[in-house]
Amino acid sequence: MKKENQNDKKDLIMASALKVMTEKGYYGSTIDDIVSESKMSKGAIYHYYKSKKEVYLGVIESLESKYTVVFSKVNMEDTNKKKLKKLFTIVGYQLEKDPTFFKSFSTFWSISRHDEDFRKAIQNMYNRFQKFIELIIVEGMENKEFEGIPDAKVAALSLILNIEGVFWFTLFESKDLDSASYIDQISDYILNAYTLKKGK
Repeated sequence: MKKENQNDKKDLIMASALKVMTEKGYYGSTIDDIVSESKMSKGAIYHYYKSKKEVYLGVIESLESKYTVVFSKVNMEDTNKKKLKKLFTIVGYQLEKDPTFFKSFSTFWSISRHDEDFRKAIQNMYNRFQKFIELIIVEGMENKEFEGIPDAKVAALSLILNIEGVFWFTLFESKDLDSASYIDQISDYILNAYTLKKGK
């Protein structure tokens, strides 16, 4: 079997599993649900993954790979402030385009409380994302673009927590604020604080 064909099948399994989990949760879903959604045979799925748990761990890896490519666009910006703004903009765009990714995270967080393998997978993904943001902040501090940031690690974690605010919009509705407005305003608050000159 050609590698491209294998990758296509695995992508289909991952997309189907993500949709199933978003609709039924981890504990409420089965391999049969993934079979039904993907229109693949159970044998074909077991050819790549040994269990439902392995499928969903694969989903985390697949999501990270997908968003690593998406976030690579951030580094195309010519200033660190623009890079961080682009990061927020991409998150907002992806939420509007396909909220499934964001909806899945409340489920993954829940599983992680009770399963060490999921906890480690999510932790590793967060560590890499935090490091990605941290490097942008450090560069901005070194070239004096950002001032008044005592600790780049804390700043990166704080930024992630603010980005995660968009998850709220996948669970609840607000009469006064939509996700795009939230992302635009919160990113401006943060970036203005980062670039505020000392004594002003």
